[in-house]
Amino acid sequence: MTDTITAAELLRLRMRALGLTGAGAEPADASEADGARRIAAVARRMLATQGQDWRSSRWAFGVRAPGTGIADVHAAFDAGLIVRSWPMRGTIHVVAAEDIGWMQRATSHRVLAGAPKRRQFLGMSDAVLDRLVDVSLEALTGLAAEGRGLDRDSLAAAWTDAGIEWSSNWRYHLIWWLCQNGLAVFGPVRGAEPLLVRADEWIHDARDLEGDDALAELAAGYAVARGPVRERDLAWWTGLTVREARRAIALATESGRLVPLRLDAVEGAAGALWVDPELLGDPLSRAAAETSEWLLLPAFDEHLLGYTDREAQLDPEHLDRILPGRNGMFLATVVADGRVLGTWRRGTRKGAGLELSPFPEARIDLGALEPSAARWGAFHTQQPPVLSLAETVAVPS
Repeated sequence: MTDTITAAELLRLRMRALGLTGAGAEPADASEADGARRIAAVARRMLATQGQDWRSSRWAFGVRAPGTGIADVHAAFDAGLIVRSWPMRGTIHVVAAEDIGWMQRATSHRVLAGAPKRRQFLGMSDAVLDRLVDVSLEALTGLAAEGRGLDRDSLAAAWTDAGIEWSSNWRYHLIWWLCQNGLAVFGPVRGAEPLLVRADEWIHDARDLEGDDALAELAAGYAVARGPVRERDLAWWTGLTVREARRAIALATESGRLVPLRLDAVEGAAGALWVDPELLGDPLSRAAAETSEWLLLPAFDEHLLGYTDREAQLDPEHLDRILPGRNGMFLATVVADGRVLGTWRRGTRKGAGLELSPFPEARIDLGALEPSAARWGAFHTQQPPVLSLAETVAVPS
């Protein structure tokens, strides 16, 4: 008989799977070396973490690995434990280095199919693309062994030095193409962001998954770090078709890595969920929280971006406050017991602290947020930031 859970249990299971329950607990040890490994462990467990915004992506690891800092994230990159690339749906993520290859082989057919049309729009011929790829790989060769790489400007300079006439709007597509095809990744951190390196020189001990094994791993790994999910959640997250997502879930279920659930009082496909059985069997996952847990989550966090159905975490009427103008730019969120109550941002002046914008009629407890703010400050090697409330601004209808 399929187990049934309430909406409240769904939220608690998701928060525990996301690594956001008990986020304030400090580890017993937090040396620099251990910190890099802990960051890598989070990346491995999350399977892929949103990486569009470099600053926010680092805090997504910090909030899930208390006691670590930015230096630990950078150390994990420098050690080749994690990379930044495009594993799926044409969106840049941070991924455990050993996982990027098999994930791309399982999902890239969806995004690569549209690349020729994009190049036609850009005015880039296949012959020029091949030349750009060859020059890029030649320029990157040997750098990884020295812990070095190229930034975007240096890579583009190599094209110019090779006598290639290229347009500025080609650069993003070419770097995406290199990474999406598993030829390059963003690896060692030097300066503002990670540098490009050859994937075959930088990544060691890659996992070798293909076909049904890769699909099952996608479905199981996704649910391990997201809690109960729907077929359309997996389809959205991976960029696969619903049919492919359904097959992936079926394969993971047949192997016992996922079990079905029903959401109470929700009929049809909308009420059908799948979950990691270990999470379901953990009594702490379904127990009601004794105290309210307040968190400052980064922009683009998997707390929202990990699903297409986010009603458990966010009242749909407030989506425009999280995603102004529906422009794809998700704001950083204030969360209490798993529910989003507002947004936050850094003050515009140095030392201005963090400014919080509650939703209408929502109450944000500044005192309850102080522990999360202190962890944010420590992660960024700063003093605990001052918290302040902004006036609620109406969202145009």
